[in-house]
Amino acid sequence: HPQVPRPAPTTKPNPALQQQQQSQQQKSGKKTSRTPIIIIPAAPKSLITMFNVKDILQDLKFVSTEEKRAQGFKRDNDVLIQRRKEGGLTVPYRVLDNPGRLNNAEWDRVVGVFVLGQAWQFKGWPHEGLPVNILSRIAGFHIKWEETNLEKNIANWAVTVINLSRSKRHLDRAALLAFWEKLDKHMVKHKPHLRF
Repeated sequence: HPQVPRPAPTTKPNPALQQQQQSQQQKSGKKTSRTPIIIIPAAPKSLITMFNVKDILQDLKFVSTEEKRAQGFKRDNDVLIQRRKEGGLTVPYRVLDNPGRLNNAEWDRVVGVFVLGQAWQFKGWPHEGLPVNILSRIAGFHIKWEETNLEKNIANWAVTVINLSRSKRHLDRAALLAFWEKLDKHMVKHKPHLRF
């Protein structure tokens, strides 16, 4: 008894449609991530490091790198922080201290950088690695103790300075909320296509 051939359209894959779906998948893969990226210094003397960035930017509380190390925390190359917004919404931000491995699409998502004040921090960056060019496109921040002097370069760069008290931890929250407020304004103006 000959088998009845099934109707063609359901069994035969449609190559044009498949291609379309694949290209959509590729687009919705890594290429179109809308997660903003923040770069922090890799230098151990920086007040903000891969050890304590989650405490500082996510929990809005300063905990020293030494303290985190003593607690046995390991250093990650990449940290995803969840920023809590009003209304209980959380938004992810990617934080890293090794921008050398970013591709062009990722550079396009860099919205903020914490600077130490030395121009060598920008070596190998886009825009010829010139701080003035970079900081006109990426929001610059510098975190320091309120009683320490400001690095000379930072005074000349377009950078928002976040002053922290050595002893009054209850003041951290307001200082760090000001960071997010500033970053939001920058993103509304320069990176409205990202998720924030």
